[in-house]
Amino acid sequence: MKKKTILIVLITAVLTFSVSMTVAYFTKKFTSDNNIVTAATFDVDVVNSNGQTIGNADFDLEEDLYPGMDPKEVYSFQINKNNTELPVAYSVKLNPSGALFPADGSSPIQLKLERNVDGDWVPVDFDTNFRPDYDSEKFRILVGWEHSENDIDFQGATGNIALEVVATQVDPEEEPEGPPYYTGEVIFKATPNGSTRTTTDKEVNFYVNDDGYKVIEIYMGEADGVFEEKVGDIRVVEDADGWLRVYTEHEYFASESQMWRVKASSVDTSVEGIVRLNKTLGPYLSIESNALYDWFIEN
Repeated sequence: MKKKTILIVLITAVLTFSVSMTVAYFTKKFTSDNNIVTAATFDVDVVNSNGQTIGNADFDLEEDLYPGMDPKEVYSFQINKNNTELPVAYSVKLNPSGALFPADGSSPIQLKLERNVDGDWVPVDFDTNFRPDYDSEKFRILVGWEHSENDIDFQGATGNIALEVVATQVDPEEEPEGPPYYTGEVIFKATPNGSTRTTTDKEVNFYVNDDGYKVIEIYMGEADGVFEEKVGDIRVVEDADGWLRVYTEHEYFASESQMWRVKASSVDTSVEGIVRLNKTLGPYLSIESNALYDWFIEN
């Protein structure tokens, strides 16, 4: 199951020197050979309780099943990641068939597939897909037969249990964003004739306060650019009348004494990932943040 790819790279550089007034040319040839590039290791194996790779007829029962039989473990196996360096996902399928396991589900045989999770055996579906939590994932198959009214119909019947395990390379899982969360572009134009100032990569916090209103906070951190000097930290607070008021650390027209606000219902979210507060005659505050955008839409 181990796959290794070796790529031989040949690099040839040719330098040519010409000497004026002659027809002779000097040539030097530089060669780099035997440059080995090795593919990542994909070395997943599925073994039985004896450590042997599973195969056909691996768990033929040595004794017959019978009514009143308590559930018992008839087979166990584990999926070993071994030296695999790539992110993988596993598919485990258990498919009972034959006269002992009719498609209508009338069989009195109880067949269970269980996975070991943190030391406990947990039942899983016969068709289960997951990313491994451990280097070795353990499974077992149990069979039981409770008394039923149609036991006699299954005497002497035989069935087959097919086990399929597939390991597939998958893309790495993306790390969830924040907290803390950071913005993309933040743009603020406080007045119709004023400057439009822009900054990026600022910590943004957002929440619903104890009164049930939205609050957005943007922190400038240690940077000392024009935006940080002229605008500074930003706080957007929703009020009981449905307004979103913007307070800034340095911008006079968006301060405790000067009201800069827009109706919460008028906030522009038409561009995915951007929350934009538009005032009449052109002033606006635009905040780029997927996390903020999703939160604002949901709240």
